[in-house]
Amino acid sequence: MKFDETAATDHAIAKAYVAFLVAEKRDDDDDARDAFCRSAKVAPKLLYANPHVRQIASLFARRTNMERVADMTVREYLRYHYYYVHQAYKYGIPEMQQSWRGHHIIKSPADCWVYQELLFETKPDIVLELGLMFGGASVFFADVLRLMGHGEVLGIDITLKNIRHDPAKAGNITYLEGDSGSDAILAEVERRCRGKKVFVIADSDHEKEHVLKEIRLYSRFVNVGSYYVVEDSLNDLMGFHPVPNEGPLAAAKQFMAETDAFVADLRLPEKYLTTLSPHGFLKRVK
Repeated sequence: MKFDETAATDHAIAKAYVAFLVAEKRDDDDDARDAFCRSAKVAPKLLYANPHVRQIASLFARRTNMERVADMTVREYLRYHYYYVHQAYKYGIPEMQQSWRGHHIIKSPADCWVYQELLFETKPDIVLELGLMFGGASVFFADVLRLMGHGEVLGIDITLKNIRHDPAKAGNITYLEGDSGSDAILAEVERRCRGKKVFVIADSDHEKEHVLKEIRLYSRFVNVGSYYVVEDSLNDLMGFHPVPNEGPLAAAKQFMAETDAFVADLRLPEKYLTTLSPHGFLKRVK
């Protein structure tokens, strides 16, 4: 079933998808979307980001969310979470986007729970964030640290134009704008982190060489017993756009082959199963 390439692309894809669902007598779900994309030779992103998909989903979804996930495999659930929660703002359903106190947060609930457990355990002076997007995660980390009675967030991004809150109002958030690999940013981080206990969370450019460069530059700030978290290594395993085949997971594995100062903590961060960063919680042991 091909869509009419002479019509507007979004409208043509939406019409073809509705026709597919009717002809196949299917509900709208990930399996149906995958089958349609294969048969119509449509890139999945074009369907998931289609502005008409929300209306289509409301017409062809006859199950609650619990019914949707009850029989899913873990892989299917992770895909559901990625499109409908983790980056729902990008795929046309912003009301489904995970949030913390009204701030969009590009994490997962399971990882956020793990983070608060690890932060309480390690009690860092500084949570160093590489990559900020909207800044919602910074608010979450700052709140956890404030509840603990100690610690601040130091965030770095190439641009702060996407930040949707005033960090000054938090009282324990500081942002630095610039290239994480630049001498100026590194010098400022060195000044702020000298003599401090640091917990690093890296969630910036997910291309392997960039991730590896950041690990090599910033892992030195992590004290023994604390963590350097390479986020979104799941993207490599799931093939999520736009991460190439060589992404965060490949970078983490290469770094681990270069050092014996860190070990990948595979048990505690993954105890809730659905982490977005498998093999990515690197604990400093020497």
